[in-house]
Amino acid sequence: MQIYHRASDLFTEAQRKVLLALGDAIIPHLEGEEAAYVLSHLPTDASDRQRELAVDFARTGFADRPEMLDNFTYQATHSLSPTSLGQINLLLHTLSYAAGCLLLTGHIGPFDTLDRPTRERILMAWLSSPIPLLRKGASGLRGLYLLSWYRFCQPAWEATGYPAGPATDWQQAEADKEAAEAYPYVFENDSLLPGEGPVELYTDILVVGSGSGGGVAAAHLSKRGLNVLVVDKGSYIHPGDYSGREDKGYMDMYECGGVLPTEDGSVTVLAGSTFGGGSTINWSASLKPRDIARRAWSEKYGVKYYASPAFTYDLNYVCHRMGASTAPIQHNKANSLLAIGAQRLGHAVDPVPQNSGGHVHYCGKCQFGCIAGQKQGGPVTWLRDTAENGGKFLVKCDIRQVLFDDKANPRKATGAVGFLTDSRRKVVIRATKAVIVASGSINTPAVLLRTPTLKYNKRIGKGLSLHPVTCVTGYYDFPINPWEGGLLTMVDNACEFIDPTGWGCKIEVIASSPSIHSPYVAYDNPVNHKARMLKYPHSFTLIVLVRDRDGGEVVIDGNGDARLNYSVSKHDRASMLAGVLRSTEIHLMAGASEIATAQIGVPTFHTRSAPRSTGSLNAQTNGIAPKTAVIPGLDDINAANSLPTLSETIKIPGVTVPEASIPGDPTSPAFVAWQNKIKSVGLGIYTATVGSAHQMASCRMSSHPRLGALDSEGRVWGAKNLWVADASCLPEASGVNPMVTTMATAQYVARNVGREVGAPKPEFGFGGSAGRIAQL
Repeated sequence: MQIYHRASDLFTEAQRKVLLALGDAIIPHLEGEEAAYVLSHLPTDASDRQRELAVDFARTGFADRPEMLDNFTYQATHSLSPTSLGQINLLLHTLSYAAGCLLLTGHIGPFDTLDRPTRERILMAWLSSPIPLLRKGASGLRGLYLLSWYRFCQPAWEATGYPAGPATDWQQAEADKEAAEAYPYVFENDSLLPGEGPVELYTDILVVGSGSGGGVAAAHLSKRGLNVLVVDKGSYIHPGDYSGREDKGYMDMYECGGVLPTEDGSVTVLAGSTFGGGSTINWSASLKPRDIARRAWSEKYGVKYYASPAFTYDLNYVCHRMGASTAPIQHNKANSLLAIGAQRLGHAVDPVPQNSGGHVHYCGKCQFGCIAGQKQGGPVTWLRDTAENGGKFLVKCDIRQVLFDDKANPRKATGAVGFLTDSRRKVVIRATKAVIVASGSINTPAVLLRTPTLKYNKRIGKGLSLHPVTCVTGYYDFPINPWEGGLLTMVDNACEFIDPTGWGCKIEVIASSPSIHSPYVAYDNPVNHKARMLKYPHSFTLIVLVRDRDGGEVVIDGNGDARLNYSVSKHDRASMLAGVLRSTEIHLMAGASEIATAQIGVPTFHTRSAPRSTGSLNAQTNGIAPKTAVIPGLDDINAANSLPTLSETIKIPGVTVPEASIPGDPTSPAFVAWQNKIKSVGLGIYTATVGSAHQMASCRMSSHPRLGALDSEGRVWGAKNLWVADASCLPEASGVNPMVTTMATAQYVARNVGREVGAPKPEFGFGGSAGRIAQL
């Protein structure tokens, strides 16, 4: 993949003019009434910094900052496949000519000569076009422009209220304000002999990947006295260098700069690519899979382990080691409002165990690494255990394929070959006992698919599950600051079994930051979108996380890079739609004044009987709902004097009820009509913004080669000494945030490896350290 830093290296001058014109149609320069309208949405309790930047934010558009084309190009070439980049190039080329513009828009061009209202109408027409290619192009470009603008243009993202710099909110909740001392890792990169020739390394066990699976496997086998080398294509970033910024965090710690679209562009995937993998950047959620999934994996796929006490033990072991618990949680306003709204509806809602080693861990930027050292991800736990037991590490090394002794019967893995990403220097690693591929559900199948010896295994890459999500955002008449506090500490299970055979969705709070938030904000026109971004501090977003029944596939392109063939099926869209409807009700019952889905063609819903024409907050109440608000159906009761009644009978420790959280009425005709609109528009491809932060099941374990790429102990079918130990092993979508399930599975696979290579039996058990920092 070639990364371009300058637009002029990829696009012609005519194409760049079209790019700027498209950007101006999505993020426009505004003056007069339009700018005033945007500014009217500035919260009355806005921070001094947000007020300072708001006027320029309202006025400035993408075309006012031509340098943003370079940022757009940098993000696009990080994220898009050569095929997708070629399609964008062709679109820009066509629009740069009068005839081509006429063909695609109905207007004689070039596109950049059309006035802004015309360009906006064209874009909106494309977004709702019956032609899928036009919808794909418009949806993809809109998302890429918004993401680039709110990620790389600091005056824009600061104007939304989002704070610059590393997280400091965790210090408010801790007696000890000092970050934990980071472990002093040593990397083989620093001891390699200089030169351009191939690097050759030797080890007993090679673990390809340092994430939730690879870290656990490496820790287990190093404790059993084996020489372990862990290799990762990502970089190690010292916790003291975590910036808390999206432009650094996503570009340096995530696959493809935090934007990996499926090949049809219908789903955008977030995946970790750093030392510690997903465990370094995940949202701390430590949920165990439901029994219905465990039984299915045992009965349907023949992996008896999942229904056994051994799996239960492994789940408990990894949670114990990380100090995962609900006890210390202090829920932020967003997660508190999820709990409040859900309980008022009678939903089953639960706190989510956090792998924070007994700390409160009130940290809102942990998706960019935990600067406090409280989250017990791989670098704090499993990889440290590996290092303390003699394990070694090589980072910035992209493993391309597994090496084999093809004369052996069966085929015997003997190591792997790759290159150093900073020098392109070839690296050959010889593993005398086993190769464990644990590169995640995207890159593990890619490594195996690039290996010629494994072409016989037709199940590699098949069955990819993504837990697809869409979003519902609520806007409130009081500050929420969704970037503060624990990221994901509450879960609503009301739609978990929409399909009683085990399929449905969970409703959670998203880890919020402007560039991730912006593509999911309702987009009916660019002026309203800007206005809603200004209200970001008074909002929070729920994600509808679907346990997808119908998976996709990981393939490799002509360069050998992983590509994802995946679309949300009709069955799984039904689960998602049910979750969207329930999420709108949660926001309504939590007291939102405005609710928005991520669908094209669905207006936002104003919960007040007379929606404000400008959307501005009531200056006399400093952004707080008036004290005269009443509870729907109880018009003679002053809601402000009824907090004991509004506080739920089932108390969840750490949840606070904001005084202005006055429920709306989900039975009102206006709300019911709006929900009917949501249903009629639906969630078809490109109709709603859909993302994913979980990847699973692309090399599933199974009792027969026709069911999965691996046997029921984690070996690649038909190969000796080759194992997989990450989320790709899972037979299906876990239905919960998969970190804990992945870690337990990796512990199981590592035991099997240890047994097969004749390693001494482990002398450790449940009595080991748990959450080292907290000394639980």
